[in-house]
Amino acid sequence: MRAATRIGLVAAVMCLATPTLTAEAAAVNSRTVVLPLNGTFEEPGAEPIDITGSIRVRVVTRTEPGRGGTAHIVSTLQRTTGTGEDTGATYRFAGTDVAFRTFPPVPVTPLDINPVFLKFWPPTPILPPHPVRPVNVEVTLAADGTINAITAEVGNGSPPPQP
Repeated sequence: MRAATRIGLVAAVMCLATPTLTAEAAAVNSRTVVLPLNGTFEEPGAEPIDITGSIRVRVVTRTEPGRGGTAHIVSTLQRTTGTGEDTGATYRFAGTDVAFRTFPPVPVTPLDINPVFLKFWPPTPILPPHPVRPVNVEVTLAADGTINAITAEVGNGSPPPQP
């Protein structure tokens, strides 16, 4: 009888310690695009700037079945310059922005990101670069995290981040 009780206890402990593999694994999707930029950036209190260049956007999504997921969006300006409409001055824009967004487990509306980059003008080491948001990035996802579309356009500039 004692042997049967011990065997029963050992079997019960083994069942508790054995992991179950019924949960589905997280899905990971990624996509990288390089998009042209061409438009007018209007920052409050500054002259309008005609911007040309490109932006590289990399998106990685991770989804848990039935729980939604996260999107990791990295935006990098490439060879992006601008010309002031009033002064004709040349501006340089540079930098990389990283954003994280969560999304629900239902069909997803586009994720809107306004990355922060640096505006350099005049080209002198005395004045520090100015943080601006000259681009609007939009990422369209499916509920399972599939990346359907990535777009970018020169925007009107939302307020820069506060230090």
